[in-house]
Amino acid sequence: MDSNSKRYVRLLPSDLTPVVPDSGSSAASPVTANSNHNHTQPRKRKRVGNQLACDLCRLKKTRCDGTRPSCNLCVKRAEKCVYNDKRDAAQDAMDIVELLTLAPYAEALDALRLLRSTGNHAVVLSVVTGGDKANDKRDSASQQPQLPPRAFVPQRSSLEIELMTKNPITYAPLRHISMSELEESNLLRPISAARTRKRKPEDPPLWHGEMMFVSPGRSADAAQIDNDSAAAFFRAQESTTNQSPRWNDGLCDARLKSLRIRYWTNVPIPDEAAARVISMYLETDHPLLGMFDPDQFISDLLDQKQQTCSALVVNALLYWGCQMYTAIDKSIARYTEPFCNEAERLWTAAEHHDSLLNMVGAQLLSLAFVGQGKDHKVLHFLDAALRMGTRLGLFGVPEEVAKARMQAIPESSEAAISNTAWGLFNWSIRLTIVQHRIAVLSTAGRGSAETPPTVPIPRVDMSEDSQGSSSAGVTPSDEPSQVQQIMGATFPRVCELWAMMHDVSLLYHHPKDLVQPGKLSLAFAEMKYRELLAWAENLPPQLHRSESNPHHAVILHMWFHAAILDIFRPFLRRHEGERLRLRTFSAPDRTPLAAYTASVSQLKHLIVHFRSNYEASTCTLLWHTAMTYVANAMLRDSRDPEWYQYLLLCLYGYETLRRPFRVAEAVGQGLLTMMLRDKNSNGGSPTFTSAQAHEILRHLKERGLSYRTDDESIRAPFMGDLELAQTDPAGAAVEKLAGDFEDMALFQEFTIGQ
Repeated sequence: MDSNSKRYVRLLPSDLTPVVPDSGSSAASPVTANSNHNHTQPRKRKRVGNQLACDLCRLKKTRCDGTRPSCNLCVKRAEKCVYNDKRDAAQDAMDIVELLTLAPYAEALDALRLLRSTGNHAVVLSVVTGGDKANDKRDSASQQPQLPPRAFVPQRSSLEIELMTKNPITYAPLRHISMSELEESNLLRPISAARTRKRKPEDPPLWHGEMMFVSPGRSADAAQIDNDSAAAFFRAQESTTNQSPRWNDGLCDARLKSLRIRYWTNVPIPDEAAARVISMYLETDHPLLGMFDPDQFISDLLDQKQQTCSALVVNALLYWGCQMYTAIDKSIARYTEPFCNEAERLWTAAEHHDSLLNMVGAQLLSLAFVGQGKDHKVLHFLDAALRMGTRLGLFGVPEEVAKARMQAIPESSEAAISNTAWGLFNWSIRLTIVQHRIAVLSTAGRGSAETPPTVPIPRVDMSEDSQGSSSAGVTPSDEPSQVQQIMGATFPRVCELWAMMHDVSLLYHHPKDLVQPGKLSLAFAEMKYRELLAWAENLPPQLHRSESNPHHAVILHMWFHAAILDIFRPFLRRHEGERLRLRTFSAPDRTPLAAYTASVSQLKHLIVHFRSNYEASTCTLLWHTAMTYVANAMLRDSRDPEWYQYLLLCLYGYETLRRPFRVAEAVGQGLLTMMLRDKNSNGGSPTFTSAQAHEILRHLKERGLSYRTDDESIRAPFMGDLELAQTDPAGAAVEKLAGDFEDMALFQEFTIGQ
C-alpha cells in the first residue's frame, strides 16, 4: 500500500478554499502612474503574488496562483507549500473592532465574551456570522476591498452563542464545515472508493487547526494489517504531534510479550495474537468501561493468578477483543465464535457462584453480544451480573450497611470492587439512556440498578506532574506505568456522568409504564442540564477538548452531548403554541429546541473530527451513539440543507464499523429505512431514492466477512428511531426498521417509480 495514502483528512475550512483569481473580474488592476509598462498596453490582472503568494513563491519571486493547500508551482517543484496569513489575521482583528462597534449591544457583548474565552479572531467571526469569514475574504481579495461586516443574522442561535461563551470546554466555537469540503473528503464514500483517491506525497493535511484534534495514532508496527482495512489509512501516515505511548511491538504494555495464553483458554490462538487483541481492548475500550484494574489484571494474567483474572474473564474479553481486532486483521475473526462458545461454557459452570470476576465476565459477554448482533443475550447477562452484585451488597443495600462492609474490605481490594461495581452500573445506565433500552431495574427476583453502587467512584491521580492515572486504592508512583498513561483520567468522569443521568433513566424509561412526554417536567430537564454543564466545566485539563486528547476523551464529550439530546428530546414535540423557555439562561431563544440543536452541532463536529483523525473510530463500537443521534436529528429537521451529507457521514461511519461488528449493518439498514420513509413522505418528488439506498446497503454488506458460518439473523432491538421510540418502542427498534427496508424500497419504486 502506498505509504502516503490516506482515508481520512483533518479539517479547518479556512485552509481549504482554492483561491484562483477571476480573469473576467472587474477587479483587474489599472495601470498606475508609476508603472514602467507602456500605457498603450492592455490592462493586466492584479498580480496574485502580492497578497496571496505562498512563502516559497515570494522567496523565488515567481508568480503564485494562490491555490490551497498547495499552489501549482509547489506541486510541480515537489516542494512544501506554506502560506503566511498575517494579512488575514490583521483583517480579522479590524473586522472584530467594526463588529463590536456596529453590532447591537447584546450581540457585541456575546462576541466580546467569546473572544476573551478563545483568543481567536477568525473563530469568533465564524461563530457570530454563521460561516467562515476567512474564506469569504480570500475569495474576494482579488476583486475588491473587504466591506464592513453585515448586520448580524447568525445561523447559530443566541443560546448556542451563550453556551460557547460561558461553557467553552464542551461547546467549542468551531468553524463551520462547508459541504463542498466535506464532499471532497473521504468521509462520504465507502472504503473501496476511498482507496482509489490517494493524495500526493507533497500535499499537507487538509483539515487542521486550532479547535480540531490530532490522532493519538498507532505506530506502523510489525502487526499484520489488511490493506482493505479502514485502519490502514491511519497506519499509513505517521503523526508528528502528541500521541499515545508507543510500546514494543505495538503493545500497550511491554509485559504482554510474555503472555502464555494456553493457561487460560482452550481456543488455539497464538500467544502473540492474543496479546495484541488484549492490548487493543485495554488501549481502546477499557478507559471508558473500567470493570477491573488494568495493571493488576496484566500482572495476574502473566503470573497465572486468580485475583483479578479468571478463565471466564479472559475468554469473554477475547470474544469482544477479537471482534475489535478484526478491524485491522480479518484473520482474527476465526477465533470469535470459539471464544464465545468457551466463555458461555465457563459461565454455565460459574453463574451460581457470586464473585467480582464472574460479574466482570458476565458484563463482557453482555457487551460482546451487542457487537455480534445477538441482543437477546445482552440483557440476560446484564441481569445476571446485576443480581450477583446485589447479592454481594454492591447495589440496593442501606447506606449504613454499605459503609460497614467497606470498612471491612482490605484497602488492596478497594480498586477492584470500585471498578467492577461502577463499570457494571455505567453499562446498565448506558443501555437505558444512550441506546434507549429499558435497563434491568428492580422487579421481583431481578437485579437492581435503581441506586448507584454502594462503593465510591474509582479515583485517579489528577496532578499535572502525572500524565497518567492511578486507580482507587493504588498509590501512584513517580512515573506512571505504561497502561496507566493510556487509561488517563477518563473512567471516573464516565462514572460521574452516568450517575447524573441515573435519575433520568428512572424518570424517562421506567419499565412499569411508557412515560408520556407531556408529563415530564421541563424544570427537571433544565436542572439536569445545568448539572451536566457544571460537571463538564470542571473536567480536569486532560479532558478539555484540545490537540492532546486521547480518543476516549473525545468519546466522553460525545456521550455528554448525546445525554443532553436525550434530556430535551421529549420537549421537542410540544404544540407550537405552547411556549417553553429555559429559566436560567439569558439568550432570547432559550428553548429546549435551541439547547438540543446546539448539542447536535457539537456532535456533528465531533463525528467529523473522530472519523478523520482517530484510528479508534474503526475498531470501537462505543462511539456509534453519536452517529445514530445525529442521523435522527438530520431526519427530524427537514429545513437543514446539509441533511443528506451528514446522513452519509453517519452511514459510512457504520460502513467503517461493519467488518468488526455485525450489528453495524442492521443500524445502517434501519437508518436507510428512515430516510426512505421520512424524506419521501411529503407526496412530492423523492429526495432520496431506493436505488441510492440499495447502493449504500450494498456497501454496508460488502464490509461483512463472507466466511462467517453463523446464519443467525442480526438481533438489534435497541432504539433506532428516537422520536418514534417515545410512543412506539417496538416500531422504533433497529431490527424492526432494518426488516422494513425492502418493503419501504419496494413501496417507493411502486408509487414513485424510483
